[in-house]
Amino acid sequence: MKLFSNNKGIVIPEMTRGEAMACKPLKNRDITENRKDDGLVMLSYPLRLKPLFADVAKKFGMWKDGNPPIKRLELDEMGTLVWDMIDGKNSVRKIAAGFAKKYQVLPREAEVATASFLRDLGKRGLIAFSNNKNGTK
Repeated sequence: MKLFSNNKGIVIPEMTRGEAMACKPLKNRDITENRKDDGLVMLSYPLRLKPLFADVAKKFGMWKDGNPPIKRLELDEMGTLVWDMIDGKNSVRKIAAGFAKKYQVLPREAEVATASFLRDLGKRGLIAFSNNKNGTK
């Protein structure tokens, strides 16, 4: 396992592809999930701001009752399938396999698409990843 350093001097272990595929995504508890009439999922979540920007947003009245602004993300059919499989027990590999089976794509294509989507959800703070067998961080 290689190590690399980020710009803050913290050493972060770099995962192999196999280790990354074995991780289990977990939903953020601050997310509100609404199922629309067509079965698709709409996610609502608090906007994450750095402290300086949060102070400016508060001064301009963007925060209501001391709460940050809420962002919304509407998932399409494929995103909804992946979202529904995130339960803290299914690994990225298992989610990708379910995606490949449902949409009849090659396993490698499903892995790339699923990993990219999950990475985007992680960057937004909607999910976290666990590499423990019991599904905790």
